Amino acid sequence: MAALTPPQLRAWRERLIPEAGALANSLPIGVPVDLMDAYARPLCLFLAAMVTGKSHNDAAAFCESAQRISAAAAEPFDRALRDDAKSASAELRNYFHSGPEALRDSGFVALSQTMPCILGNAWFAMTQFPQVWSLLHRQPGLMEQAIEELLRYAGLVRILSRTATADIDLNGAFIRRGERIILRIIAANRDPERFSHPNEVDVTRRNVGHLTLGAGAHACVAANLIRMAALAITHPLVQGFAVANPERSTEWQGGSGFRSPKSLWVRLAKGEEQ
Repeated sequence: MAALTPPQLRAWRERLIPEAGALANSLPIGVPVDLMDAYARPLCLFLAAMVTGKSHNDAAAFCESAQRISAAAAEPFDRALRDDAKSASAELRNYFHSGPEALRDSGFVALSQTMPCILGNAWFAMTQFPQVWSLLHRQPGLMEQAIEELLRYAGLVRILSRTATADIDLNGAFIRRGERIILRIIAANRDPERFSHPNEVDVTRRNVGHLTLGAGAHACVAANLIRMAALAITHPLVQGFAVANPERSTEWQGGSGFRSPKSLWVRLAKGEEQ
């Protein structure tokens, strides 16, 4: 928490915003472009290097190990991926010796690999609901609450596992101490008893209260960093282009832990009529 203070987040945001704006301005208009390779991944690598204090060249060299760790997180029940991730973690840890634990190798993996997946899911949702992209282009003041709605609708984590620390009767389901519990975050975020029209993206929805970044004592310690990055990277993209028409079928990656677009091909336009 001490490493993720509001002043520090502001400092990172002030460096990230112009980088995102410049890259958004360089994206081609009227021809297919992969938003993952052309925009999301370069900016998230820049962010990961900045937050962990590494040079861009070093950060690029770490990506192969980071990808192996991320692949195991995406498919947590694959033993081969888990074993490979342990080896990759040991390799990567050798390059991170100082700073808060969460902002060392684990932070680098989260920002360089997981963050693009979060963005890819959110942007894919916006291409499926083009009126959302159009609305945010016209009303940028909605962007902050739109990020919360996109995290709810298209959040990355699908399941989490926990171990019960005590016997409990949960709405008639008896759970014994020591039993392993699978929490379906993706289902909770689409609960019709909690959200009206849960399978639609409504960026005017208020008090979303999603579980994508956890809640209470188990909330993600880097939740504000994730929100800041999602906003800083998405805003110039939506402001710079009124339309992002899907091109090609979306290629997916991941598994039971999380899934995200490997590529996200769109055709960008400045005006809604294009």
